[in-house]
Amino acid sequence: MVDEDVIVDKLRYINRYTDDLKQMRGMSKEEYVEDMVTQRADERTLLNLVQACIDLAQHIRSAKGLSPTGTAKQEMQALGNADILSRETQEKMEEAIGFRNILAHRYGDIDHEVVFDVLHDDLRWFEQFQQEIARWFQQFQT
Repeated sequence: MVDEDVIVDKLRYINRYTDDLKQMRGMSKEEYVEDMVTQRADERTLLNLVQACIDLAQHIRSAKGLSPTGTAKQEMQALGNADILSRETQEKMEEAIGFRNILAHRYGDIDHEVVFDVLHDDLRWFEQFQQEIARWFQQFQT
């Protein structure tokens, strides 16, 4: 059974992390690449943001009895296959999970210019994820 408190709580975290990252966008790319403290704060917030999306996907997949548990990307695929997420949002969230894995496990050096670009170009996908889940949840409740 879908737990309303879990859905609302995770959506709230996703919104908060996205807003926090938007507020960190004030510097130029050159300044950002030189500011290790800001880089670490942004990376940690991105990790938390993606993990909150994964946690929410896992809860919905489990509660709805969708495909068996697997990788984080498979959690997003289950939501896409159930038409909870659009195919485009699902694919962008799968990319975000791959990016999270790079940040979390430090596969090679982090390209801070790429992180900067994510902050400026890709946060909208987290907002889209949030909107699609909220829309599904509203329909699910009625």
